[in-house]
Amino acid sequence: MRITALAVIVAMFLNPFLLNCCYASLGEIDATAVVVKVHDGDTFTLDRVTNGSITVRLADVNAPELGQPLSYEARDFLKGLVLSKTVYLDIDDVYIYDYRGTGDRLVAVVYVDYNSTHYKNVNKALWIAGLAEKKEYDNEFIADTWTLYVQKTDIPEFPSFLILPLLMIAALFVVIFYRRKLQEPQRGHNTIREGIC
Repeated sequence: MRITALAVIVAMFLNPFLLNCCYASLGEIDATAVVVKVHDGDTFTLDRVTNGSITVRLADVNAPELGQPLSYEARDFLKGLVLSKTVYLDIDDVYIYDYRGTGDRLVAVVYVDYNSTHYKNVNKALWIAGLAEKKEYDNEFIADTWTLYVQKTDIPEFPSFLILPLLMIAALFVVIFYRRKLQEPQRGHNTIREGIC
């Protein structure tokens, strides 16, 4: 029984949903790219296709549409943060794409280098500057947990290619231990029967 419980606990810790939970407050870097164009205060274009898209929509940020008050200020502020710079994307693990908009934009928390030890959270910078509103959309992110500056060591680049093999190993251990547990009573039963004869 203890072995089965241990195997279940190991499988829980190797579960990708739990891993997303653990990293949600700090974020994780899923991709990097260079920004080549800023469309408005919450959307920009990358220099290459990333996860099937070249356009990124900032998660949980709603900037004014072009032509509305502060829209050009928000766009220019975003340009100053990301244009021609490398961005580090924590892509939404729940939906990946923005289905409220065009349906092909990656939804992400975006980080840029602030200094040698810290990233700057672009999403939070926009609403701290008063150029966009914080909006809790349906995704993996919780904007209230964000900080403006994050230590580079706090955002792991989790090797996602390891999740499936680790889950398979955990499942294999569960099966092996479960079979051994089932065989133990049979061995004892056979020993008792042989002693009686």
